[in-house]
Order: sequence, then structure tokens, then C-alpha cells
Amino acid sequence: MEIRFYLRMLQRGWWLILISALVAVNLSLVYSYFVVVPQFEAVARFIVSPNIQNIESRDLVNSLEALDKRSIISTYAEVLNSPQIFKGTVELLNQDPANFTAYTTAVTVLPEANIIRFSVRGPNPDVAVLLANNVGQYAIDYVRTLYVIYDIDFLDKAVTPTEPFEPRPAQDAGMALLLGIVIGVGLAVFRDQLSSTLDRLKQRRMIDNESQAFTREYFEQRIRQEIAGNPDDVVTLGIIHLNGIHETYDSLPQAYINKIMRQVTEALRYQLRGNDLIGRWSPLEFGVLLTSTNGGSAKRTLSRVLAVLDQKTRLDVNDGLEVRLDPRVGLADRQGGESLPVLIDQARQALEISMQSDEKVSLYGIRPFG
Repeated sequence: MEIRFYLRMLQRGWWLILISALVAVNLSLVYSYFVVVPQFEAVARFIVSPNIQNIESRDLVNSLEALDKRSIISTYAEVLNSPQIFKGTVELLNQDPANFTAYTTAVTVLPEANIIRFSVRGPNPDVAVLLANNVGQYAIDYVRTLYVIYDIDFLDKAVTPTEPFEPRPAQDAGMALLLGIVIGVGLAVFRDQLSSTLDRLKQRRMIDNESQAFTREYFEQRIRQEIAGNPDDVVTLGIIHLNGIHETYDSLPQAYINKIMRQVTEALRYQLRGNDLIGRWSPLEFGVLLTSTNGGSAKRTLSRVLAVLDQKTRLDVNDGLEVRLDPRVGLADRQGGESLPVLIDQARQALEISMQSDEKVSLYGIRPFG
């Protein structure tokens, strides 16, 4: 299941993977062809061996054993790679040292062999070859003045390279493609996770957790949208107050509160039309907006709804605990282009009248008899 979950993520974010791969490949090609300076490598190889002319036959075996310890070869390798040897070679060539600042040297002792690999890297292949061979010869001459038992000489002289060792556009583009795909996969997963998080935050902002009705903020936003979209239509705003649990609300367990509020929401959804809006107005109040409905029709509808809500609600099956919501409603219809704050104030005034009288549904502007 988890694999399918991630596969669906990648399927939804395939375009991110494609874009990331294409961008990576194009950046790699631009860098290879237009930014980086091609670098060439000239390689010379040297061999280290006992100098038979300067040792007696009885010392030949000892000399070979010393070579096996690798210390002699490592010493010669360090001589080849010495800055002083490089500086001496440049002076011998009667060249300006500034001309060679872009060139670097590297030395490698080949394993299980008395062979030293010496390389020079730089932007000009001819200069790299010149330095590799001349530095090597300078090092040979220098070593021969210090050691007479062991000899170092060219095994292979450097030749002019025909292709740069970097950049390698095809190889670099292939690596960039893989890197782009990996980054694209990461972006696709991140985008899906971020989208899910935003959806949850949006849901939390829209839906009241206790009642599963709209939050007041979102409810008012939807009313404004309804008024703006249909400015000439008549709508009726109702505020429903659960008067029966006014005194016990703060002492009720959260599970009971959730059950009461969700039952109210379900009853309102069942009794009202699908295009009517239901919101949690306050802890003990619900708001309803009846679209394309005048105050008289809304009053008849809410009277029918209150007959359902006024029935006793059983909170616990085992102990038979019941509550009676005793809902009261204040209504205000928008017929003269009233703004939302005015409509809310009118509905609130109608609710106050309902709370103080025997009439459970009160419409603003119509005083109850008695």
C-alpha cells in the first residue's frame, strides 16, 4: 500500500520530474559548452629500478628488497610533484611563471609495480605535454645527483592529448539527468505532502471540529460571496440558539458536546435544502442562510426544523442521560440591499425577542403577539 501511495504521488507530480530532468540536462550542457574551459591532461610514466652500474652484485638483492618496501618509489614520487621541481623547470624553460598558474600536477604510484604516473592538467594540451616531459626530465636529473643506487627514467613520455578530460558533455549530461530525476522525485513528494497539509489547514479553517458545520469565519465569507454574486436575490439569515444547554454546556464532557453539535448539524442538513448554508456561529449557536427565501418562508421552514431539534437527545445509552436543546431562532431577510453586518444585527435582535417571548422563531421587523 505504501509503495502504491508513493507511486500515486509520482504520477501526480510527473511534470515536476520531467521539468527538473530537462533543466538539469540543459544546465549541464550550457556549463559544458559555454562556461567551463576545457582541460587537457598530459601523462608521463616513470620506472624506478636499481642502478646496476653503481652497485655490486651482492647488493643487488638488497636493493630489490628495498624497492619492495615502496619508500624509494614514494620518495621519487614526491620529488616529481615538488613545487621546487616545477619552479626549476619553468626557470629552465625561460618562461614567465604567470603563464603556468592554470596548470596543476598530480602523481600516482601504481600498486604492485615500480611505476610512477605523473600528470599535468591545464587548458592548453601542448603546454601540458611540455611541462610533463620537462618536469619529468628535471626530476630525473635532480634525483641522479642524490641517489646512485637507484635509477629513475621515462617509461612513457607524455604525448599531446586529442580530447579534454573535462568537460565531458555526454557523461555530465547523463549524471545531470539522474540528478534531475532524483530532485524531481523529491519535489513531487514534497509538493504532494505540502498540498495535503494545506488541504488539512484549509479544512480546519472551513469546518468546525465539534459540529462539522462551517466555521463562522468561512460561513460569513460564503454569505458575502452569495450576496455579491446575487445582489438582487432575497436571502434570510437565521441564528439558532440552543437555550436548553446554556447552563450545563461548560460542564458537559467533550464527547457529549461533539455528539450534540453534530446531531444538530445533521438535522439541519436533512431539513434544509442543499444550497442552504449551515455554520457554527458560537459555542451555543448555529447560523443558517436560506438562499432565495424570504422571511416568511424561512420562518415556516425553521419552525419545522425546530420541531425536530426540540426533541430530547440521548447522550448515553447505558445511563439514559438526555438533554432538551430548547432551540430559539432569530431571522432577518435581506430585501433592501442590507449589508452583512446590518443583517447580522437584525437577526441578533430577532433572536433576543425570541428568547424573551413564547415564540421560538422570531422574524426581524415583526413583533410577536402577547
